[in-house]
Amino acid sequence: MRAWLLVLCLLCSLPLAAADVVRLTTDIMPPYQVHEGDHLAGSSVDALACIFQALQRDYEIRVFPWERAMHEVAAQRADAFFSATRMARANRYAELSSPLALEKWYWYSNTPLAPRHLLSGEQAARIGGLRGSNQVAWLQEHGVTVDVQVNTTQQLLQMLAAERIDAFVADQRTLKIELTHLSSAIRPAHDHFLQYSTLGVYFGHHFLQQDDDFLPAFNAQIYPCVDEIDSLTAEERQHIARVHQQRYAHWTRLPDIIAAVHQQNSQHQGISQTRIDQLDQQWMTETALRKQPLIDSVLDRPLSRWLQTQQGRSARLITEIMITDRHGLNVAISEITTDYWQGNEAKFQQVFFRDDDQPFLGPLEYDQSSQRYHVHVSSQIRDPDSDQAIGVLVIGLDIGKVLRQWQQPLQPRP
Repeated sequence: MRAWLLVLCLLCSLPLAAADVVRLTTDIMPPYQVHEGDHLAGSSVDALACIFQALQRDYEIRVFPWERAMHEVAAQRADAFFSATRMARANRYAELSSPLALEKWYWYSNTPLAPRHLLSGEQAARIGGLRGSNQVAWLQEHGVTVDVQVNTTQQLLQMLAAERIDAFVADQRTLKIELTHLSSAIRPAHDHFLQYSTLGVYFGHHFLQQDDDFLPAFNAQIYPCVDEIDSLTAEERQHIARVHQQRYAHWTRLPDIIAAVHQQNSQHQGISQTRIDQLDQQWMTETALRKQPLIDSVLDRPLSRWLQTQQGRSARLITEIMITDRHGLNVAISEITTDYWQGNEAKFQQVFFRDDDQPFLGPLEYDQSSQRYHVHVSSQIRDPDSDQAIGVLVIGLDIGKVLRQWQQPLQPRP
């Protein structure tokens, strides 16, 4: 039986002062936080062990009911809570780290249509949820009434099967884990993608004010300590490819794009790798400066302004666009890129050197500045006369918006 307050671990072995111990709170949320005998385990717990070891900081984790775990940080009796999605109420007293995990949230129901309209219109379906869960908090913050809240996933599934609720939201991976222990008779008949949601650690403002460098250092250790957060399914990749084909595949044949790429290829004919590296370094240096002559020379081009217009008209479906020459150097961009030379990256190499003109879909990537996940889709730009590759078009697509496009709203209940 879980105690009201269970001190589970003081995991780092470095002999630091007691004041340096970072106090974290959480609740049991498989597979991120789970009981294994008398100790705490799970993917988020393992990630934190790695991160704090790299930071050489002591820390402790205490388990509470989820609402209490958050309240301890708000009351400044703890320094952080996890694993949490972004919440408006928590933002008032804490700051969320970069993601430790990525959840794929679905509506689950026994009807064939998804209740997407609940987020923008009159609520018709009866919604259930797990008390204190990230999903319930998110739904309520978006104006959705959660009619029934229960304590376990089994209760939620039983209520759906008994038609006492019409739908609920859950993380796909977490629900599948729960379903392995439950009767197949209560499995939902339908699932419909809602959104990707990141999970991280909320650090209290009172804690971060004591050390301005802590959160950047913590975030910097997440990438080496966390395995690949998620990967796209074959079905999802096919849908992304269809959206790209229908909306943007013809761009590689537009005369203005072809002419701009040809012009830069002529200017860069015979360019050395040393010069490419110099330009790339200049670009990266300029991103932190007020004066940006190289960056401005690309951003001010008519083709860049056209790309900016297309991105603005996409209703946030497009996250960025870049066009490169045959060396992988920027010809036009919709917004400032991290570097000038894309020629050493997969989004250029995996498509420019292909024998066909099939696009390349990159991995799922997290953009810290926009707090969105996106995927880059790269296409060859070919000379219409010689049929030779002359450059690459790269379009970043917001993965959540792409996947929501094939969903339809739930039929209202009578």
